[in-house]
Amino acid sequence: MNLIVLSSVDSTNNYLQTLFDNNSLDEGTVVISLEQTKGRGQRGNSWQSLPGDGLYASILFLPPNFSVENQYYLNKAIACGTARYIASKVSDDVKIKWPNDILMGDKKVAGILIENSIRGSFLSTCIAGIGINLNQLHFDFNYGTPGTSLRISSNNRYDPELEITKLFDEIWSDYQLLLKGKYDLIASDYQKLLYKAGEESRFISDQEFSKGILVEVDKEGAAIIEVDGKRLRCIHPQTRMIVK
Repeated sequence: MNLIVLSSVDSTNNYLQTLFDNNSLDEGTVVISLEQTKGRGQRGNSWQSLPGDGLYASILFLPPNFSVENQYYLNKAIACGTARYIASKVSDDVKIKWPNDILMGDKKVAGILIENSIRGSFLSTCIAGIGINLNQLHFDFNYGTPGTSLRISSNNRYDPELEITKLFDEIWSDYQLLLKGKYDLIASDYQKLLYKAGEESRFISDQEFSKGILVEVDKEGAAIIEVDGKRLRCIHPQTRMIVK
């Protein structure tokens, strides 16, 4: 891990992408910031990133000869590593909510934003932005899923510069499995961690259904949802899961 620590930045993903565009960076370069002024989440949403409250990090992956058709396995590996890191800190049930949120119980503790670059039929670069609520005690509840933090669960305070090493080790472990072609193992781990898998849940969908059973997430990142005995292939954000 080549760690770059910033006191403040607009977005760690933006910073790492600009740095990569203008420099020769090693795979495993990580940017963390104590504050993000324009942190980004899924669908262009902002990510609340106040000083000292969370871990705001971006990791650079340069997978060799990695086919575009398998790119979502990298998403799954990063999500599994993040969930495993969080589970090591708390006693709560930690799950991955499709597509890229990490929940403790029914509350969001982390979010992941994956930005890939493609060259021909191969993935050339991946920048994974990860935001984890470490020390927050209060949240903006304008989001679809209520928030929580490691501190609320464990009553401990966390140092982002110490925690990034532990998070990186968990993610890098799954990434190495991916490079060895262990796709089935990554998919199996993800399925075990998938929030509400096999259970009836509520959805907002332009396919006009409100309840269904989340069966799995396929290798392209689509959710397979069973509605009235039929399996539908649903894409985010056209279909979104409702926690409550």
